[in-house]
Amino acid sequence: MFGITWGKNFWRDVDSHVCKNMRYPRIGLGCRLWAGLWRSGLSVALAVLLGLAGTFPALGQTLLSQEADVVVDGRVLFRLGSIDDFSAQERADFANQALRQVLVGQAAPIRVRRQRQEGLTTVRANGRHLLTVTSGDLMAGVPPEEQAELWIGRLQAALDQAQKERQPAYQRRMAWLALGVAAIALTLWVVLQNGCRLLWRRQIRSSGRLPQWLPVAVLGGQILIGLVAIVYICDLFPAARSARYSVFQFLHRTFTGPLFAIDEQGYSLVDVFRLVRVTLALRIGVRIVTSAVKSRVLQTAIPDRGLQDAIATLMQVGLTGLGLFLILQVLGIDLSALAILASVLGVGLGFGLQNIANNFVSGWVMLFERSIQVGDFINLGDLAGTVESIGARSTEIRTLDRVAIIVPNAELLENKVINWSHGHPVSQLHLPIGVAYNSNIQQVHAAVMEVASAHPSVLQYPQPRLRFLGFGDSALNFDVLVWIRDPRLQFDLKSDLYYMLEANFQRYDIELPFPQRDLNIRSPQLSTALSIWTQQAAQDVSPSHQTPEDPRNSLATSDLLADVRDYSSLLQSHHQLQDRILERLVKQMRSSGGLDIQKRRFRLGVYPSCFVGSEAVTWLAKTQNATREEAIRMGQALVEKGVFHHVTDEHPFKDEYLFYRFYEDEI
Repeated sequence: MFGITWGKNFWRDVDSHVCKNMRYPRIGLGCRLWAGLWRSGLSVALAVLLGLAGTFPALGQTLLSQEADVVVDGRVLFRLGSIDDFSAQERADFANQALRQVLVGQAAPIRVRRQRQEGLTTVRANGRHLLTVTSGDLMAGVPPEEQAELWIGRLQAALDQAQKERQPAYQRRMAWLALGVAAIALTLWVVLQNGCRLLWRRQIRSSGRLPQWLPVAVLGGQILIGLVAIVYICDLFPAARSARYSVFQFLHRTFTGPLFAIDEQGYSLVDVFRLVRVTLALRIGVRIVTSAVKSRVLQTAIPDRGLQDAIATLMQVGLTGLGLFLILQVLGIDLSALAILASVLGVGLGFGLQNIANNFVSGWVMLFERSIQVGDFINLGDLAGTVESIGARSTEIRTLDRVAIIVPNAELLENKVINWSHGHPVSQLHLPIGVAYNSNIQQVHAAVMEVASAHPSVLQYPQPRLRFLGFGDSALNFDVLVWIRDPRLQFDLKSDLYYMLEANFQRYDIELPFPQRDLNIRSPQLSTALSIWTQQAAQDVSPSHQTPEDPRNSLATSDLLADVRDYSSLLQSHHQLQDRILERLVKQMRSSGGLDIQKRRFRLGVYPSCFVGSEAVTWLAKTQNATREEAIRMGQALVEKGVFHHVTDEHPFKDEYLFYRFYEDEI
């Protein structure tokens, strides 16, 4: 049953491949039927192999014993033991070879006689020596003469039957009988197949699906019919019977021959199969016992689920180790011979599997320390979830998104873990809020308390509280403190409370603040330029430099100077001053007496509406009463303010033959 179930599950994925390669007239019928027969056949084969594995130990014991078979045409007559000079197999091979030579071309009856020679009892066939009866061949209480007579009777009957089977008339009858058996087997095969097909059609018409047992039963019946027919036909002919015996002997020697040795004791494939089978049975038995103890004893005596899992795991490991020790002892494996190997493996595992060992020990520490238990709600860094299980190496955490996260046990011990469920599950929840400065604090307190009292998940004892944290940059800061019974609900509860607070604040006309910031721009170039421009502005309004005001300029120089002279006013209107000065300077640069703005060529490129950087430096130094270094800084300040830029944006403002363009002139 294990082989059939495993095979059906394992080969289910190859059904499509079988259907593609099957040439069947009706795909809907034949594909599913033959795919089911295909995987079921493999399942039956696996089951047969597992069944044979259980019989191999007996066969192996026979072959590995100090005896060998005497065979005539594939029929085992008796067994010979070993003597001082010859092994049992050598004696049996000699006797079998002599019997074959006696049968070759012998038409006259073969006579098997007992003969006394040099004090020993021998057996001869037509005068040819076959074997000598020794003390190792005797059964208990049987003298050599009686043992020889018993063997002679078996040999005589087998040789007479062998001569009869070699006659042409007998072989013709057996051939006809073999054909009849083959015809009957083929008929039964076809009947089963067609019957399965008919049942399948009826089942599809009635229920729409094929019973799972039907392909298995049909294929099992076909295999059984084929095996019976083959065994029966092989038994009819001496050559086929001998070949069958040779095949079985080869298989027996393959499975029972020494595969490896431990402490000068050989172990075969049969022993390996036996060990695997017993180990699987041990594991299944241990799991059954552990589950029974956990469900019937531990769940009643110990209410803690984590402690139940710890005891059950420890029991499972202990029973498995004890069972393996007993199995190895029963199989005859000397555990002392494995001590050196175990020590070497222990050193290697200590270096290579130290992380696994660390996680393993950490798991046991958590199970017995009970700092983290199954069902606890924890926070590990950014991870928040419920502990589903604590294993020997890792812990499974189920997040609020229902995603399973596998965390090594060592991380839970080495890192800081917030266990909301440890000790008392009731925990406090913080909700920071801020209101505008013109808000009424009493109304804020009333609005918050109404929300905290209205939510069903908030505990009323301990009572919710509102703490005044202080005066912020743009808001009055508060902290809402509420208590909850289930920490798993904290994220949903925060969302609900914030929704309710926002609605209640609107009802109380409580304003939520906007952030207020002072922006200070620091640029060395811009500071230098502003200093130069203010100085130049002061010179423009002096009595010696006064000129008629250009009516096209909306900004008077006296107004600009008035803003500059008052330092406190300059600080208050810093941004306005910058804009006015830059606007004035840009107008001068783009006026008729300003920069030479035209289309320019460089190599193969054409750049419209450009001016040269060196010419702009000369103009700034002349008009602003500055040095060329100061003029360069002023030009760079204009670049940073977004007034103009290099035509390919590859250079800052430089005193070189480079092309620059105002953003207003961009096409």
